Amino acid sequence: MVAKTSGCESSHLFLSVRMAVHVFNTISGGIGDCMTERIDKLRPTQPFLVLETQDFQQEIYLKHGISHFYTFRLDKTKNIMAVPDSCVDMLFEYDGKSMTAYAIGSPIKGVEIEWKGKREYFGVRFMPGSMPVGLNVTLRELVDCRFYLEDILMDSDGTFVKGMEKQNTFHDRINYFLKEYENLEKRQEKPFGKMEILMAVKDMAYNSGGLIKVSEMAERVGYTERYINKIFIEQMGFSPKVFCKIIQFQRSLEFLNYGTPEGMTEAAVNLGYYDQPQFIRDFKTYCGMTPKRYLTLTKRIRYESRVKNTNIL
Repeated sequence: MVAKTSGCESSHLFLSVRMAVHVFNTISGGIGDCMTERIDKLRPTQPFLVLETQDFQQEIYLKHGISHFYTFRLDKTKNIMAVPDSCVDMLFEYDGKSMTAYAIGSPIKGVEIEWKGKREYFGVRFMPGSMPVGLNVTLRELVDCRFYLEDILMDSDGTFVKGMEKQNTFHDRINYFLKEYENLEKRQEKPFGKMEILMAVKDMAYNSGGLIKVSEMAERVGYTERYINKIFIEQMGFSPKVFCKIIQFQRSLEFLNYGTPEGMTEAAVNLGYYDQPQFIRDFKTYCGMTPKRYLTLTKRIRYESRVKNTNIL
């Protein structure tokens, strides 16, 4: 059963203007080679869930393809903006009597989604371009969509979803999820062929902060741009160029949420945009507002103060 997409949560990464200048490192090698790690690691953000929900908490993880876990309450039903992040979320919605679980893909542009009130939510945000194990759908099928998790999860006896329904605290939900997810990983086949190329291309895009060109990706993996585009669109539902733009956009959200830009020109340059108009145009496409308006909003609502980071694990 499919419905239109829903967004999810937020990140915690302190960026200053000086740090942003040095944030993108060079990647080395192609498939099979080690790629240079950045000092920081992008934690994909759904900022409006932080700004418009209650008791938002997150636990940074950065293992098994998982960015972080998060939880929040919503007192009343409302529409909340979801922005592109190239991520998949597993979302568990608790109403006090029962639980509904979803797998949710990324939107391609900013879109408002209705969230039900009088609910507590627990979510697992996977890294950009990372496909959770155990799902019998593709990343392409998840784009702009939401599936009931029990309909697509390769869990024959249903213990995963049923077990999540019994967990009552943030701590218990994280630990139970990890235990069951690691079991799914053990049964998952290792990627090969096209999927190995796709993973290498996604890693290059991610590790460059979205600043690498498709031609450079092609050179490093030893395949043509046309072939890389074909594989990426088949599996992801959009091109590697769009994926890079979304990664760059997510970087800009981190920069505006936690950095201290003196002006939009400075922000654009430090984030790798060609110029200020390009930065404003791309940001508005994905977020539905200009970066200046977004920055004013986060300062007024005090974004940082609304995110509580836990240290459960």
